[in-house]
Amino acid sequence: MRLTILGRDGPYPAPGGACSGYLLEGPQGPVLLDCGPGVLARLRQRVDVPQLAAVFYSHYHPDHCSDHFVLRYVLDIARYLGCQRPEPLPLYGPARPADLAGRMPYKDVFTPHFLDPGESVAIAGFDVEVRATDHPIPCLASSWSAGGRRVVYSGDTGPGAAAELVQLARGADLLLIEASLLARRGDRAPGHLTARQAAEIAREAGVRQLLLTHLLPEYDPQEVLAEAQEVFPAARLAEPGATVELP
Repeated sequence: MRLTILGRDGPYPAPGGACSGYLLEGPQGPVLLDCGPGVLARLRQRVDVPQLAAVFYSHYHPDHCSDHFVLRYVLDIARYLGCQRPEPLPLYGPARPADLAGRMPYKDVFTPHFLDPGESVAIAGFDVEVRATDHPIPCLASSWSAGGRRVVYSGDTGPGAAAELVQLARGADLLLIEASLLARRGDRAPGHLTARQAAEIAREAGVRQLLLTHLLPEYDPQEVLAEAQEVFPAARLAEPGATVELP
C-alpha cells in the first residue's frame, strides 16, 4: 500500500499549491481520495487518469472536489480518442446533500455509489469503512484496509466527532487528518480541528504514523507541526509529492 500526497491546502491553495488530493495505491490499482483545486494536474504527473481504479470523495465542498468537474472531461475525451477505460470509473461519496451528490455523475464515464455513515464497502481491493464527521455538510471519514495494513483519512471534521474518529482509527498504520487551526492562536471554526486536537485523536487511537493535512496557507506549517508534536512527537506534515510506503 502506498499513499502519495497530491495536495494538502485548505480551504484554498497556496501560491503554486493544491487543495486536498491523495493517491492511495493498493491491490487493484490507484484510488484518488478527493480532488480539490490543483489536484488534477499533479495526478496526471503520477498516473494515466483512465487507469484509476476508483475515485472517492469525503464531501462536496469545492476545496475537496472542484477538480472533479474537469477530471470528468479527461475521462470523456479519453473515450473519444479511443483510449477509454473498459468500464466507467467507480465513483464513491456521501449520499447527502442529495443535490450536491447529484452533480457528480457525468454522461456514462462514472459508476456512482453513494454511501451513508456506518457503511462498509469493497473498493478496488480495499475493505473500506466510513463514518460521519463533524462538519457543516455531510462528510465521511474513511478507513482503507488491505494486505494487513490500514490507512484512515479524516476528511474535514471538528472535535464533535473525535470519539468516532478515534474508534475508526484505532491501531491504524497511518492517520491522515486535517489540522486547519491552531490552539495557540485561539482558533475556532465550525467543522475543523486544531493541530493539537488532531494529535490528541492520533494519540488516543494509538496510530503508528500521523500526517497533518488541510493546512491553512496563511499559517507557517512548522508552527502547525510544532503544536501537534507537543502531543504526538512523531507527527509529520503531509508534504506535496511525498509518498508513504506501507509494505
